[in-house]
Amino acid sequence: MSKSVPRLDSYEKVTGELKFFGDVYLNGMLTGYVVRSPFPHCIISSMSLEKALRVHGVKAIITSKDIPGTNRFGPYDDAPILAEKKANYYGEAIALIAAESLESAKRAEEELELKCTQLPVVENIEQSLDGKVLIHEKGNIGVQFHVSRGDVNYYEKNSDFVFERTYRTQFQKHMYLEPESGYAYIDESGKINVFSNGQNPYADRKVIARALSIPEERVRVVSYPTGGSFGGKEESPFPAFLALLTFYSHRPVKIVYSREESGVAGVHRHASKIELKTGVMKDGTFTFNVSRVYLDTGAYMIWGPNVLGTAMEVSNGPYRFYAVDSEGFLVYTNNGVSSAFRGFGAPQGAFAMESLIDEISRELRIDPIDLRLKNLLKDGETAPFGTKARGLEGVRNALIMSKNSNILNSGKSEGDLFKEGIGVALGMKGIAYGSDEPPVNVALEVDPDGLLKVYFSNVDYGQGIITGNAQLVSMKLGIPLEMIKVYNADTDLSPDSGSSNASRSTVTSGMALVKACEKLVEEVSQKLSETLNIQLEDIKYADGRFITSAGSFSMFQAVKMINEGKSLRIEFTYHPPEVEKKIEGMKEAPRFFYTYDVLITKIAVDTLTGRITVKGMEHFVDAGNIINNLIAESQVEGAAVQGLGFALYEELKYSRGIPLNINYTTYIVPSSKDIPEIKTYFVESYEDLGPFGAKGVGEIGLVPVAPAIANAVRDALGISIYELPLKAEKVIEALEILKK
Repeated sequence: MSKSVPRLDSYEKVTGELKFFGDVYLNGMLTGYVVRSPFPHCIISSMSLEKALRVHGVKAIITSKDIPGTNRFGPYDDAPILAEKKANYYGEAIALIAAESLESAKRAEEELELKCTQLPVVENIEQSLDGKVLIHEKGNIGVQFHVSRGDVNYYEKNSDFVFERTYRTQFQKHMYLEPESGYAYIDESGKINVFSNGQNPYADRKVIARALSIPEERVRVVSYPTGGSFGGKEESPFPAFLALLTFYSHRPVKIVYSREESGVAGVHRHASKIELKTGVMKDGTFTFNVSRVYLDTGAYMIWGPNVLGTAMEVSNGPYRFYAVDSEGFLVYTNNGVSSAFRGFGAPQGAFAMESLIDEISRELRIDPIDLRLKNLLKDGETAPFGTKARGLEGVRNALIMSKNSNILNSGKSEGDLFKEGIGVALGMKGIAYGSDEPPVNVALEVDPDGLLKVYFSNVDYGQGIITGNAQLVSMKLGIPLEMIKVYNADTDLSPDSGSSNASRSTVTSGMALVKACEKLVEEVSQKLSETLNIQLEDIKYADGRFITSAGSFSMFQAVKMINEGKSLRIEFTYHPPEVEKKIEGMKEAPRFFYTYDVLITKIAVDTLTGRITVKGMEHFVDAGNIINNLIAESQVEGAAVQGLGFALYEELKYSRGIPLNINYTTYIVPSSKDIPEIKTYFVESYEDLGPFGAKGVGEIGLVPVAPAIANAVRDALGISIYELPLKAEKVIEALEILKK
């Protein structure tokens, strides 16, 4: 059923016809500029605007006092759009300037007479937990979750082995090619139009309307095209900056962050500390699992609670444990802001769980794939967080299929300096939210002249969902793709389909569109019955045509006939399935849908320098039925490359709250020569509640990469490294310890 058609917007992107927001200039457009905190933790003692407002070319300066409505953004409303009395991270937005030029804005910044009183900096999880310095009055823990099932004490006493390990992962930057950019203007009707590269135009519209204390209908947000995001542009204050500046200056305003500004102000992946204690019997049967997950969320929560829930869930994996005790802490520091990033806590949890499983397999001398198969849940069994497991047959087949991996069966070469190793890891990633799922709204419009218009607001920022969802509609209605046009992420055109995150677009907006197609056929059939005076049951629809006793009509001919030559629009609201057993406070764990990836990788370690080279990856992926193999494969490969960076190279460094490496010169990402051959095999699988059996595939390729590489290092050298990234110096240090 998979059809690898090119992305519908690829030609425009390749030729440059598609204009990103930073490419747009409107007559009279001002430059927007953000004044940021010079300290990671400080009281804003005073700030005078008088001299700054007199700078030539300055048209507006805005502080938190000028926001007429709610000065908050984010899913938990915990972060200010502009800092009020206190700044909690280096680069936090304090004021906005609109000026005729960037130079004028910077001169105005110099005249602001900003005075701040520095406060002690909370640098890490341990300092935060000791509570000597509070970042927020309520304390340094944003949220705390606890999930317990079964008698851990009993199984600990009766297990043959108990393994205890602590794992740490680092901050990772998104490093999307397009930095935060956008523009805004007020049209003739008084509506504020904001073109901003985010992931949820309706959420951004709500923040803007609340900030300006105006009805949402007076705000339009357009979020396509967006040049990469990976979670980093989700729930950002950036759209509100644009709206505030155009509101007060009465002129079009554009802001384009520099790479360094994006590095300072943009969010990043949570650093983590994960403690595991796991019981095992001699035959490899898992008995209990205790996990303690600590995430450094920086100054504000943003999506932190959701990330924490996912990390906790994945630190237990899709495995059978008779007792589980999992506790999570979202911890405040002055290290910028952590938020959503591809994988959403799953890479941290998988690094811990899958690394420990590899150690167990070696200690017990059980094949690592067999050990996972032995303990993998079966449908109907109780999962770690108390839900009934479902959809596990696909990952079971992926594990079995991976035994035929070319890498696994290729053997390892040995040398005096270079040692090869093979690693196995299983990645799991929940799809959509699992609980508190918002309704998903979509629309179809049939133009009698031969065009089917598709409307949804999940932003396509590179995943290919414009093409994928158009394919779903084409498959359902039997209408060629060239007769379908997608309108994406415009609050004036597209209904609210929710956010483009959590690999949810296929199982939410995709499923909604499939059901909207069914509604369209039903409605047109009913009106055809009335127009042609024939029985409804005598009308059949197949391959894009209505077959009746009065003749055969295409969808477009039928609509022209029944609707007096006018277009017909159908709107549909879909309510995605949710788990029955929910955990209070958790919105993204446990989930209803999961995607899985069994990764086999081979690495070579230079024992003289400690450098790790990845020589190949084979991904065995259960993502349900694949709609577009080309797009799905590219998503797995792209995610795997980000996982490679997470495992080996990337680390956003802070020194007393100051970010040290914020551009491509100092922040190292994988280059083309670092990327090995990556092969992706999709397991035959079908998700009954997905459109045509499909599930999401955008994140899963990243999740097992770090533990698979760490396990391969252990295979090559016989050493365990419990902290990412696996840089050369850590390998050398571990080898030195081994020698002692």
